[in-house]
Amino acid sequence: MKLFLVIGLSLLFSFAFGQIKPNNGVQESQPQYYALKNATIIVSPDKTILRGTILIKGDKILKVGPAVSIPNGAVVIDCGGKTILPAFVELNSSIGLPTLKRTEWTGVPQLESRKKGPYYWNECIHPEMNANELYTNDEDANEALVKMGFGYALTRQRDGVAQGVGAFVALGRDELSVLKQQQATSFFSFHKGVSRQTYPSSQMGSIALLRQAFYDAAWYQDNGEETNISLDALNAQIEGPMIFTTSDKLEILRAQKVADEFSLSFTYIGSGNEYQLAEELADIKSTVILPLNFPEAYDVKSPYIARQIPLSELKHWELAPMNAAILNNSGVSICLSSTDIEKEKDFWKNLRSAIQGGLPESVALDALTMQPAKLIGQESLIGTIEPGKLASFMVYDVNPLEQEAELLQSWILGKQQVFKVPPLHDIRGKYNIQLDGEKFPIEITGSTDDLEGEVTYTQRTPKGELIEKKTEAFVELNGHDVTIQFVVHGENYEGSISLQGKVSSKFGVFEGDAMLPDGRWVKWSGIKKSGGERDPKKEPVAEMDTTKNVWFPNMAYGFETLPEAETIIIKNATLWTNEADGIIETGTVVIQDGKIVYAGAGSKSIAGARVIDAEGKHVTSGIIDEHSHIAISNGVNEGGQAISAEVSIGDVVDPDDIDIYRQLAGGVTAAQLLHGSANPIGGQSALIKLKWGHTADEMLIDNAPKFIKFALGENVKQSNWGDYSTIRFPQTRMGVEQVFYDGFFRAREYKKAWDAFALDPSSTQPRKDLELEVLNEILNNECFISCHSYVQSEINMLMHVADSMGFRVNTFTHILEGYKLADKMVEHGAGGSTFSDWWAYKYEVNDAIPYNAALMHSQGVVVAINSDDAEMGRRLNQEAAKGVKYGGMSEEDAWKMVTLNPAKLLHLDDRMGSLKEGKDADIVIWSDNPLSILARVEYTIVDGVILYDLEEDERLRVRNQEERARIISKMLDDNENGGKKKPFFRIRRGHFHCNTLGEDASLEENHH
Repeated sequence: MKLFLVIGLSLLFSFAFGQIKPNNGVQESQPQYYALKNATIIVSPDKTILRGTILIKGDKILKVGPAVSIPNGAVVIDCGGKTILPAFVELNSSIGLPTLKRTEWTGVPQLESRKKGPYYWNECIHPEMNANELYTNDEDANEALVKMGFGYALTRQRDGVAQGVGAFVALGRDELSVLKQQQATSFFSFHKGVSRQTYPSSQMGSIALLRQAFYDAAWYQDNGEETNISLDALNAQIEGPMIFTTSDKLEILRAQKVADEFSLSFTYIGSGNEYQLAEELADIKSTVILPLNFPEAYDVKSPYIARQIPLSELKHWELAPMNAAILNNSGVSICLSSTDIEKEKDFWKNLRSAIQGGLPESVALDALTMQPAKLIGQESLIGTIEPGKLASFMVYDVNPLEQEAELLQSWILGKQQVFKVPPLHDIRGKYNIQLDGEKFPIEITGSTDDLEGEVTYTQRTPKGELIEKKTEAFVELNGHDVTIQFVVHGENYEGSISLQGKVSSKFGVFEGDAMLPDGRWVKWSGIKKSGGERDPKKEPVAEMDTTKNVWFPNMAYGFETLPEAETIIIKNATLWTNEADGIIETGTVVIQDGKIVYAGAGSKSIAGARVIDAEGKHVTSGIIDEHSHIAISNGVNEGGQAISAEVSIGDVVDPDDIDIYRQLAGGVTAAQLLHGSANPIGGQSALIKLKWGHTADEMLIDNAPKFIKFALGENVKQSNWGDYSTIRFPQTRMGVEQVFYDGFFRAREYKKAWDAFALDPSSTQPRKDLELEVLNEILNNECFISCHSYVQSEINMLMHVADSMGFRVNTFTHILEGYKLADKMVEHGAGGSTFSDWWAYKYEVNDAIPYNAALMHSQGVVVAINSDDAEMGRRLNQEAAKGVKYGGMSEEDAWKMVTLNPAKLLHLDDRMGSLKEGKDADIVIWSDNPLSILARVEYTIVDGVILYDLEEDERLRVRNQEERARIISKMLDDNENGGKKKPFFRIRRGHFHCNTLGEDASLEENHH
């Protein structure tokens, strides 16, 4: 077998996108052709050539086939027994680019951009960034990717919301490696990056910022008079490939809404948990770039540590390697990426794990070659080993997609790099050594340059029994010479045996001389029994079909299959109708197609209906939490600016929040998810049904009225934000009023401009402003206000502002001084959503009293009791009961404060809040009077679907433990078999509250 040649010749690219430079001196001579012959050539995912030849001229493949004529003078490399794969393409890289660092934090808020020049107003939007101008060839980083099989990378700076365009580079050792793209590929994300600018401070802020930037770019293209480099760049990128980086499966769905709004097409870089939304991603019809960086197992040897690991993390560890297979089976187009994998061994191991997990080998190769090439418009040049394409491929000793392999050579743009020259012989395998009339079986393993051996021999025990023993052997191969040494304690030999010999021309046979423990020299031979250059290809291990274990959501209490709406008859129950019939002692509720079709006395029967006998039990409409902050991702406050009306909680609903299930267990069926209270005019609300197991969009109430959060008091003037938070206006309660007036005056002028344009379309079109659009909806009574409030004077102030501007404050929430001005609230038309008995937790609530709700109710205010707290949301029935305790309210009126009254405040009382024919079947069955501390929820039904069942809950608790035990056992096996493992550190999961700042609530301890 011929040795591989190491060729280090410079090459001037004849290809159109190659860079050309003058030759300094005499040009080095170079062969005109290279030929790699006798190889197994995997041309493409669906074509393989056995004993084929690749003929290269310059940087191009000239011919490929089983019978290629090799020109005279070509450098010929014999690749007998070797496998050649096309070079992979990495689409998610920052290789060769400088690392950006955040400026040192001074504590002083940065409201404005510090970027000088005609750029976009926000530092997170910098589409003008061009990686081609910043790239420098990093040979070490290149080599790390090459060893994973990559020959090309699309690299860019991972910073900001609009990140700019990437550079497409070849991963060779030549500085001339930046390749030309027909259309530059641009990158986007929802992460602000290194910018210290206060806006955005939440994911909903990033979403709104990106939407505004796209609107600004469209307006600028037709109407802009002053140069804006950022918007010029953004407009240039819209027609080319656009890649959106995500850190969670839900971000793909959020980004797709932006794409749909602007008729864009995003390719998504995934995070590894996309299998949980496979059907939804199939509907999007976009390609998802999947990381092969699977989570490591936890060290679970301690049962006390293991019991603390969330079941969701255990399930993700098991299912992550099947991410690609599940998406592929669902019809999702995929690419694969080495994102965040440092060692080539881990990359190949994970890739083979994905294949073993059900991803067809051909699809895996396609996802690393042809698919990424097509995404960036380079499929005519790279991705396969075909004539006319760039000569970029990898030579392995065996097929690395099937088993552990060694990279021997890389060829990138026609240039060879040799990583390893294979030995003349590969002696790994099983042999029988014949030595002085005895047979010693030996197995030789390890890598070709670090061989290991194990010899088997027999030993006689003191009782005369023969037993089998094993001993390690030293094995070394040097050219044709082989050395084997081992120590035995056998019946005939006691001591060291040293074998010296040669590998004969007949493969698999050793011959030579041996020195025995007694010093005698004898002849020996070794004849191969089995094995070869590698162990046989490992077939996928038959194990449980874990794809069936994706729950909805994929965590504790998730559904194995989503329940569906049923026809249900609830009979013999005490009905709390919240209607004129009041409380019916023995009544029936009939549910069909998600609606209440009967609620009253007597009995009903429907063939095939599920019948629940609720004798001795109480049936109510579902609890509605008018003020909640559960089920929100990455920030409840967009506090970077005084007005953030453009942001929406509806963009960041988190359907996987366990608080959804917990609150279903407390009888809550609907909630208003409110923005926090960091600024005078916050973001828009999300009105949701607590549809556990469903997507965020399925949770949003169809055609729900629009709501927005306003705030008054200490939070908005930044009273407790620290000594440095004195930059953003307002800083006083007086300033808060001016923010309201200024915003609405600007909104009026904005509307006038659009009205004028409607009359004269030839005039300059106004720029669409998402913030002012919402403020105009408020002025037009198309969006309703829920206002965080405490102090009487400020509540009066906002009602005065509203009256003077022609709109109404819908709801004052918290409203702990509502009892002082309930008559004025009635006159204005405002409702109150309050706490039952919270007070004295900060200065501006010192005048709060537990009689507040009852006093407002007695004055005619529509009063709701809300939670504003994930834990309290589970027991709002008991919070309502306090209206009876403190205010002497009737039980029915108290109950309405968590059912019908919040429905009225949310303008949903035509659909929910009472047991009435035609309303949504949001129903709770209680074991006792719902105002009693003894009452337990037995069923919670949302839109006719049973989403909480007390008996089923008990089954799920057992199932959760069994699933936990099963996966921990599997993880423990992985620990003991040498798999990577990491320690588990518990992070206390926090909850968002009105004043939580930033995207993470894990460390949040303060309330309100």
